[in-house]
Amino acid sequence: MDILVQKYGGTSVNSPDLRDVIVENLQIAKSKNYECVIVVSAMGREGEPYSTDSLLKLMPFKTPGDRETDMCIACGEIISASVVAAHLKYKGIKAEALTGGQAGILTDDQFGSSSIISIDPVRILNLLKQGITPVVTGFQGYTAKGDITTLGRGGSDISAVALGGALGAKEINIFTDVDGVMSADPKVVANAILIESIDYGEVFQLAEYGGKVIHPRAVEYARDHNLSLKVLNTRKYKENIGTLISGQIPDSTDLITAITHEHGKVQVELPMDKEHKNVLEVIAHRNISIDMINIFVDHSLFIIAEEDKSNMISALESMNVSYKIKDECTKITLIGSKIKGVPGIMAKAITALNNKVDVLQTSDSHTTISILVGSDQAQDAIVSLHDRFKGNR
Repeated sequence: MDILVQKYGGTSVNSPDLRDVIVENLQIAKSKNYECVIVVSAMGREGEPYSTDSLLKLMPFKTPGDRETDMCIACGEIISASVVAAHLKYKGIKAEALTGGQAGILTDDQFGSSSIISIDPVRILNLLKQGITPVVTGFQGYTAKGDITTLGRGGSDISAVALGGALGAKEINIFTDVDGVMSADPKVVANAILIESIDYGEVFQLAEYGGKVIHPRAVEYARDHNLSLKVLNTRKYKENIGTLISGQIPDSTDLITAITHEHGKVQVELPMDKEHKNVLEVIAHRNISIDMINIFVDHSLFIIAEEDKSNMISALESMNVSYKIKDECTKITLIGSKIKGVPGIMAKAITALNNKVDVLQTSDSHTTISILVGSDQAQDAIVSLHDRFKGNR
């Protein structure tokens, strides 16, 4: 039995016509002799009634990692699975909705960001043998005590990949509302191009640095279990347009594969004198994650997420440390596994901005170059960098 896992995001399940497309995609897969397992996210995005964000607003507090919060937000995927399974049955296809627990997904008890311990695929395999399409809730599992847990935002990708591994799936498809992994956000860069194939390392970096196509933990799982993934447009399955993610490094001469960005960053400047030498340690104890850290003789620069700003200020003022903060920054990252050892890439990136954008800070690694700019200049910077490294096609 050749098993295909099809995962559909929230924007692919939240209307009857989109659910009709799921039916069509399932029929195409079945015509290729696949037995399909469907994994679904909660319907829609913030503002729509059954999205995760909307369900979170029902809670009287916003503390992550809470048992009751997990029970509440898990309802979004349960609604999706129930509605999609019912839609398939209405169209004459045998289907059954399963929660993560019913699908055999066992997790630890870290509410809000649980990890999968094991998956017992027996129930799913039995349904497939009976010609029934399982529709599984993404984003969730259950503990040994039977409590519902969630895997963290974007966790339906993790569910799909982990199920694919447990079932020995021949293929795992991640359906979304774009054509695949793009060279930049098409909402920012009009001439962004489709990346037809990408290796685990690059797509992991892309996900880590702001790309929202696939969850980085899903990429890690695929890499560790040597599973190939394909990111596809929900409405273009018949055309087989998409991005193949595998362990094979693509045959390309491009040094930069993609450009991604993260808004909502705050730049912090601190003195680096003996009196405040332990300031970074105090920040760490506050569970504040810092990034792009540059340490000089008399001061340090780094960035934090906007949501950590008040906690950061509280920590610094408790130590009587002077500081400077720049709000509304955007971190832009150029990703390419082939840039290691190639001189001049940073210079080309800075030159591409042509003095039109104020560069606040930079950092680099073997496979990435990051540039911090004010958010009001971010779009111009992203477009200029894309034209320099991915243009002239």
